Amino acid sequence: MIKQFFIISSAIIMITGFLLIWDSSPESFLEKKHINTDRNLIADSYMGQASTSIFGTDGQRNLLLVTPKIELFYKKGVALFEKPVLVAGSSKNSVRLIAKSALLVKETNKIFMTGNVQLKSTLENEISTLSTENLIYTFDSGQIENDAFFSLKSHNTKLTGVGITAKPLSGNYHFKKNIQAHYETFR
Repeated sequence: MIKQFFIISSAIIMITGFLLIWDSSPESFLEKKHINTDRNLIADSYMGQASTSIFGTDGQRNLLLVTPKIELFYKKGVALFEKPVLVAGSSKNSVRLIAKSALLVKETNKIFMTGNVQLKSTLENEISTLSTENLIYTFDSGQIENDAFFSLKSHNTKLTGVGITAKPLSGNYHFKKNIQAHYETFR
């Protein structure tokens, strides 16, 4: 009786092992490459083709965010976005931000955007476009901050400089230093 139990148990283990190996992908048998350990961020989860809204304390939508990929880091309290598109405001007054990547820090209600940042602001019928390499957007107040080089173009004006603080939805801009303005009278 013990011999039969041993034979049956051995057969079950061998069949299970055979099925596990048979069902495994060929890549699982290849040698693993070393992972770069310089980057200690490991996403707790991620989403693809995401669209989300951020609401303020008054219940109004502050921001619509569309991105092909979001990586969430719960322990650090941040979310990393690839190629984000942010839209804030209404149909008459709106702000649209595009960048290569962005980092949302919920604790500070800020989004740190980097890599070819483009901000398109529409006030009534006037459209302005701001270009820079990095930008901080505070989504509770709608304020942007930047200490890097920027270029701001509107109907017939082009401003360049270093450093800007603005609330594009209200049309308030504060330029910090090295400001140059080019105004075209004829188009």
